[in-house]
Amino acid sequence: MNETASVANSPLLLEHYLPRYDVTEVDCMVVNADADTTWQAVRHGDLSRSLVVRALLELRGLPVRLGRLINGLPREPARPPLTFDDMPRAGFLLLAEEPGAEIVFGQISRPWKVSTPTGGTPALRPEEFAEFDAPGYAKIAFNIRVEPYGRGRTLVTTETRTATTDLASRRRFGMYWRLIGPFSGLIRWLTLRLVKSDAEKQPGTKGPG
Repeated sequence: MNETASVANSPLLLEHYLPRYDVTEVDCMVVNADADTTWQAVRHGDLSRSLVVRALLELRGLPVRLGRLINGLPREPARPPLTFDDMPRAGFLLLAEEPGAEIVFGQISRPWKVSTPTGGTPALRPEEFAEFDAPGYAKIAFNIRVEPYGRGRTLVTTETRTATTDLASRRRFGMYWRLIGPFSGLIRWLTLRLVKSDAEKQPGTKGPG
């Protein structure tokens, strides 16, 4: 079986959890390393190494910090390393993983609110994510997918989808996204750059190209 064709033709895990959505953003990058090496860079890379990513995450988390201040809660400690294993600490639920190919995270929240640190995130199991439809929420899911792209090269793609559960939340999310969307896009691009850099530093790769 041709590995490239097999991965490329397999359905997205993301599609199972959020097949219908209001907003989607897709970014991709070619990495001059094989798929296994690139996957290891995805799974173990520390996003907090980038000062720009850290600053953008702080900006994106401004509603949470305001919520803590309003509710008299202590400030959050300095951010520790942020790998994909740390995503639950950042409020994202691991929905699914196909090792070596794709990983999917999700969050159900009210990111436009500042009244609670989590934005009112309900506690859910992965199998409950797709069917959740309580009004007043945004359902956010994102993936990172790794596909062989010719000899010794890999295509890394990340897609973020958002679906709101009613018209009022759609309007509120739209206002929030107009402010945060460009910064979210930059975070995704810088994440792919970090994956590319980490993978191409490994022995036996072609290196930057």
